[in-house]
Amino acid sequence: MNRTLTSAQVDRVDAWTTVYEEIYTDGHARGTAADGLEGWVDALSGRPLPAEVMWEWRDATVDRLRGLSPERVLDVGTGTGMITRVLGPEVRSYHAVDLTLAGVRDLVDDPDRPAGLTFDRCAAHELNPQSLPGDRPDLIVLNSVVHYFPDRDYLDAVLTSLLDLLAPGGVLFLGDLRDARRDPRRLRERARRSEPWADPHRLGELVADLARRDRELALDPWEPGESLGAETTVLARCLQDSDLARYRVDVLLRPGGRASGGQVAGGRKAEVRNAGPQATHRWEDLGDDERRREVEARAVLSADGVVDVPDGLMCPFGPSALQAAEWTPAGSAGVHMSRQSPDRLILTAQPLTPTGRRSQAGQRDQAGNRAQTAHGAVEPQ
Repeated sequence: MNRTLTSAQVDRVDAWTTVYEEIYTDGHARGTAADGLEGWVDALSGRPLPAEVMWEWRDATVDRLRGLSPERVLDVGTGTGMITRVLGPEVRSYHAVDLTLAGVRDLVDDPDRPAGLTFDRCAAHELNPQSLPGDRPDLIVLNSVVHYFPDRDYLDAVLTSLLDLLAPGGVLFLGDLRDARRDPRRLRERARRSEPWADPHRLGELVADLARRDRELALDPWEPGESLGAETTVLARCLQDSDLARYRVDVLLRPGGRASGGQVAGGRKAEVRNAGPQATHRWEDLGDDERRREVEARAVLSADGVVDVPDGLMCPFGPSALQAAEWTPAGSAGVHMSRQSPDRLILTAQPLTPTGRRSQAGQRDQAGNRAQTAHGAVEPQ
């Protein structure tokens, strides 16, 4: 990344380096670092996240990455190596970098680790083609990292650089991204937990104070792709109810219609509007009760329709993302966030490419199933 950082950006990067160097070093001293759970705290309660929640989170993330069929992975911000330890041995090459390698010291020092598993200590903005140990990666992972970045300018500069590092057809995965559209609700929930008896005025004061003291970056998950001219897919986190399921999303970015630096001919910034998959059916129109709606939604999806449903973790009715993943043949790869409403999900029968379009296999299947699919079904236009 050929750009000078501001002093505030340098200070923020240095501060996180110090924090996690201490956390990981303490974990090694206690003999718990290899568990990979050091530093993971529930943003609502402030308490460490239970191990079973973190293992579910790790397994869901690894499964989602496996679905992209990577061969050469660049992991930016490997942390304690929760993803590295599982996915690293499965691919041809896996290069993991972080501000500190204290969280993966056991892997770095292991003489028997896979030959394709390599490590380097550097910040995200320091990566360039010369820092890669081999061929360009077809998957770059920033998992549960972006919210530690200093600001949007830093994020955009890093993403621009990383998109240019990708091999043709490669994907940039932003995992565990804080969804700014849901952040006000997260702050209200945290405020209510701290003072359950607070009246509306006091609750407003608590929310304002939490917002002022919040050091983490939250953003509309579609904005980075649109500002950089990258094509975007935004997926829900299909997990048991927790902060990680309610207020985080996964984003897939692929270079599209962009030249170096996110510019197109004539110096204009590339503009890619990512509306996401368009629903052919709406949950409320599929029946008179939730059981009937589920049956009809499954029928629509079995015929390659697209269903718009309320997120049951955010609304008084509707399936959670985890439940919805069981309805669609695509599993968790078919559970998308709605662009139009932050409290709704869009279910697809086929995994979508990061362009927001169906895969070629999905398009072929749809061509053979263009028929009325269920009660109240509407044909795609």
